[in-house]
Amino acid sequence: MLMLAGALTAAGGGRAGAPSAPSPSRPVAEAVLVETPPKLDGRLDDPCWRNAPAITNFTQVLPVEGAPPSEATSVRVVFTRDQLYLGVRCFDSEPERILVKTLARDSMFRSDDEFKVTFDTFERRRDGYYFAVNPGGARRDALFGRFSSFNEQWDTVWNARARVDERGWVAEIAIPFKSLSFDPRQDAWGMNLERIIRRKQETVRWTGISRAKRVTALEDFGELRGLRDLRQGLGLQVKPYGRGTHRNDPRKDDAEFDFKGGFDVTYRITPTLTALATVYPDFAEADVDRRIVNLSRFPVFFPEKRDFFLQDSSLFSFGGLPASASPYFSRRIGLGVDGRPVDIYGGARLTGRAGGTSMALLDVQQADHAGIESKNLGVARISQQVFEESSVGGILTYGDPRSNGDAWLGGLDFNYQNSRLPGDRVLAGNAYVMRSDADRVGDSDWAFGMDVDYPNEPLDVHLLFRHWGGRFAPTLGFVPRVGIREYIGSARYVWRPNTALLRSISLGVRPFYTTDLDNRLVAEDDDVPVLTFTTPAGDGLKLEYTFYRDVLDEPFAIQPGIIIPPDNYGYGQFKPAIYSSQTRPVSAGLGARWGDFYTGTRLGLNSTFDWRPSRYFTLLAGYEYGDVDLEEGAFQFHVASLRLNLAFSPDLSWNTLVQYDTLSDNVGLNSRIRWTWRPGNDVFLVANQGWRYDDDHFRRLGGDLTLKVGATLRF
Repeated sequence: MLMLAGALTAAGGGRAGAPSAPSPSRPVAEAVLVETPPKLDGRLDDPCWRNAPAITNFTQVLPVEGAPPSEATSVRVVFTRDQLYLGVRCFDSEPERILVKTLARDSMFRSDDEFKVTFDTFERRRDGYYFAVNPGGARRDALFGRFSSFNEQWDTVWNARARVDERGWVAEIAIPFKSLSFDPRQDAWGMNLERIIRRKQETVRWTGISRAKRVTALEDFGELRGLRDLRQGLGLQVKPYGRGTHRNDPRKDDAEFDFKGGFDVTYRITPTLTALATVYPDFAEADVDRRIVNLSRFPVFFPEKRDFFLQDSSLFSFGGLPASASPYFSRRIGLGVDGRPVDIYGGARLTGRAGGTSMALLDVQQADHAGIESKNLGVARISQQVFEESSVGGILTYGDPRSNGDAWLGGLDFNYQNSRLPGDRVLAGNAYVMRSDADRVGDSDWAFGMDVDYPNEPLDVHLLFRHWGGRFAPTLGFVPRVGIREYIGSARYVWRPNTALLRSISLGVRPFYTTDLDNRLVAEDDDVPVLTFTTPAGDGLKLEYTFYRDVLDEPFAIQPGIIIPPDNYGYGQFKPAIYSSQTRPVSAGLGARWGDFYTGTRLGLNSTFDWRPSRYFTLLAGYEYGDVDLEEGAFQFHVASLRLNLAFSPDLSWNTLVQYDTLSDNVGLNSRIRWTWRPGNDVFLVANQGWRYDDDHFRRLGGDLTLKVGATLRF
């Protein structure tokens, strides 16, 4: 995986080399410099741990905020000049009940006990690094920021070992300083620690004891002191790869072999600014998309899954907008209009900060395809810290990857946060304006909006407004519908009775109105209300009613041969759901929807089944059924998926996904083996195969088999 040492965009605040003095309520921990590092075996019997002070002052966040933990936790931090080490002892009075259901890298750990550590290496309270480990030694890492999304697809070079013993479980974590961006003149980092005792659904935390916040709430971080004489090396990393693919198509009686090689070069220009150059990046190991039946008139959003673009995706976030309505969506690059991959010859990226200014610049050269010439595509995102927790910035995109014309987009945004309201409450907001000009639409137009967010407990309120001009064209972004205004509100109130049968009750509403630019109502999507119950074990019941409106000015082909005529359609649907806790070896979920739908009715069922008999084996099945009965015609559909994950160790896994839907009558298989023989060095073996169900039997379609080897060289 590509490591971005400078993938943080914190800005402003403080003087280099002089960490800010902690407030009286801010906890402080000491890191101890050692000559001999610990052996990573999950035992904590190395001499270096004996003289390191233990962090033991954890407090319960869930289920009872501010209560003492039911089990003790102890964390020690030591370091050499090259690596940071954490020794974690999670005491447990019932070690036989500790949950560890996966060994796979980057798992969500929803069914496992878990320990998390987060760092703000610049002490600027802008963004940070996230690391997590479970009792089996499985690892998960991510980037996060105050005004950016949680980038869980980010991967860097680090290691961990864990084991369960008679006193609970132990984890030893080793993070090379070359894997992090920091200012070596500072001897203190921001830090927070969190443990989850999954069978009790209990969360304990070192600091930031608020149910409404996460362990990534930068304003609540404590301080890790004593980090001195750290060695970052030359800041140069080279990551070459080689990939061989065999493709076959039995329909054409044709087969071919293709070899491709390339490399990434990363250089840390300063401790806070990193440059990357890539030549022929490859995405053969990327996960496949989940099959979705689209019953709307607008395109479906599929998330980015290619590591090269995921590494810095949060740095380009703008105006508080999600990726599904954003001026920059990296999936527009390297994918053709038919969804097939398009080669990228090369590219460059610059990320980091200079003083109070953060920057993220990307430029790539996309190959020609389907009659579209080779295109140069660029994105620039700049932001400046203002006040203590806010920022102003701008974004510029250039190029149109799906036409031979030119295009550009420019925008300005303001992002506000105040985490010092009485009672540790938070108030946040965003405002932005954008203008685009694209040859494909022949004109320029505007988009603008704002939102105000009060994300607290027990009351959470969010108000949002967006305007999308009729000729607004974010050619490197994703906006499903233009020529409209959106008015969205949401409010949720949470009760936490914490009884033997009931953990929480939440009641929410979400009105969502869409008008055209003449203020005529053209769509509604109102959840009124949503009522959710959860149990202490993590089971849940959700009751929801949604009212929809869709004003069709033109006929709409919902399926071939079924045309819905223009009209003003308003209809409601009930959507109950029930699910069991993933802490059990077997968990399941069942959801339904029924009600009116355009000129008729719609019935839908969806179900999930997860089986986790051990940490080495996971089976996940999904099924969706739909029955649409309209005056213009009726149709049914089925979508089924089966995923088998085998994790032989935290460094060797084999994941297979099979999907089928009755609308295409196609079966697709994606099977991927990943072996990390040393952190940062991977082998992937990936197989893809398709079949079509025709004349009561499955006919084999095209497939491919890919072997990819990548290494990481650091200097």
